Amino acid sequence: MKPTKESSRKAVLNTSPIIVLTRLNLLEEAIKLFDEVEIPRGVLKELERRKDDVYEKVLRLINENKVKLEDIEHVFSRLGLGESSTIILALKHNKITVLDDRKARRLARELGLEVIGSLAILRRLIDKGVIKENPELLYIKLVEIGFYIDHKTYNKIFRKQDQNQQKSPQQTIPDKNSASLG
Repeated sequence: MKPTKESSRKAVLNTSPIIVLTRLNLLEEAIKLFDEVEIPRGVLKELERRKDDVYEKVLRLINENKVKLEDIEHVFSRLGLGESSTIILALKHNKITVLDDRKARRLARELGLEVIGSLAILRRLIDKGVIKENPELLYIKLVEIGFYIDHKTYNKIFRKQDQNQQKSPQQTIPDKNSASLG
């Protein structure tokens, strides 16, 4: 069941998008795209194993009530603790699921969830003017932090974006009340 308009700006983040967005110094800006952001305990446990700046940042955001923590830990066969718990939490509260793992995304869609990933959030941050650098520099940064994306696929997402903005520079950028990030 996809989120209704009423709940469509509420999201559950998995481990990978949290790491990517934190490494790019964009996690807090990304959180502002939603009315509410939650993570399951399973994701926090994955981050806790690392005990790095990403974990510390997430703990701070939880303590500041910018991110809600729900006590869910679940494992589907063939998926990790974070992905599984993220899907269960999104199902429980009818929220957008933010996942990068292909298998996890497929399962979440099969279960009727709206699924987006790190790239959809980055594209949205470009739309809002938060990210001002050109797409090639962003691609290099993603590669440097260990995020794998085929360059051809990346170009389809971000070059198309640039071409659309050049053709209609005065287009209205959707806000929090929009139905989807991408």
